[in-house]
Amino acid sequence: MTFRIAIRTAVFGLGVLALAGCSGLAGIQSASKPLNTFELTPLPAETVPAPRGRRLLEVALPTATGALNNDRIAIKPTPLEIQSLPGARWVNEATEHVQLLLVRSLANSGRFGLVSAAGTGPSPDYVLLTDLQAFQAELVGEEPMVVIRMTLTLLRGSDGSVVSSRGFSNAVAVTGTSAELITTAFDAAMTQQLTDVVTWLVRKTGA
Repeated sequence: MTFRIAIRTAVFGLGVLALAGCSGLAGIQSASKPLNTFELTPLPAETVPAPRGRRLLEVALPTATGALNNDRIAIKPTPLEIQSLPGARWVNEATEHVQLLLVRSLANSGRFGLVSAAGTGPSPDYVLLTDLQAFQAELVGEEPMVVIRMTLTLLRGSDGSVVSSRGFSNAVAVTGTSAELITTAFDAAMTQQLTDVVTWLVRKTGA
């Protein structure tokens, strides 16, 4: 069975179960069953820390469409359709999850005096805006892929002027249909993207 067919079968199966159980106890019990929760990992702290910089960086909550701005793991079986991976969720809404991964990865780099989420720290030297454009497993084409794509804009904290803006895109092949394998591909793609983002920000801020 192909990845595409397996996901479609799983989604269809859940829909049938939900309809069949609307009037019975089995449906109520199924609806109340907790979803398996997954969390991606930030970049680890450097084993040989670099001299800590003095720049203060604030990471704003990313923007995203309603399809991504929730805690479900998005699946795109076609270019125009978005579904959710059955029985699984992220630990937070996707935008909050990405914000926290950025904060922790940038802090772990040791190149900034302080990295904080918007509204939680002192007046920053720089503010990082993120537009989360893709955060999903895509079944389009011969090889299913997890795709993470975002545009980052770095603002000067003193006057809000744009320092730099850049798009980042990473994709990792999915090797199976289970939630564990799909989220493992998400983690690999996010690690690649976080590495690129940290390198870019260190260079642009002079940290």
